[in-house]
Amino acid sequence: MPGAAVDPDGGAPPEAGVPRGRMANVTKETGNEVLAGIRERLDDVDRRLVQLLTERGALVHEVIAFKRARGMGVVDRKREDEMLLRIGAMASDAGLDPRIAQQVLRAVIDAFTLMEVEELGDE
Repeated sequence: MPGAAVDPDGGAPPEAGVPRGRMANVTKETGNEVLAGIRERLDDVDRRLVQLLTERGALVHEVIAFKRARGMGVVDRKREDEMLLRIGAMASDAGLDPRIAQQVLRAVIDAFTLMEVEELGDE
């Protein structure tokens, strides 16, 4: 790219997305090992997310039993709205874009609500 800024160490232009600092001089082989290590950590986070979803699913089954015994409906929009606000605030406090946390929680709520509907019917 003519006229593009070049890294003083002879690397790609900054806009090419090349990492700076200690990662900029990593060899391809070492870089692949670093990436593999990061991916292993991501896989571990995914395993923990599945464990948490399993735990949440067990709690939802308790909610289903409670609602069934009392003839209650499935959807509680007020509770869902409160949960989304709370998760947004927690995300902000943790330095995460609240939209990400809210979108994930919305997907989780929708999936478990579907499970409730299947078990309780659309009450």
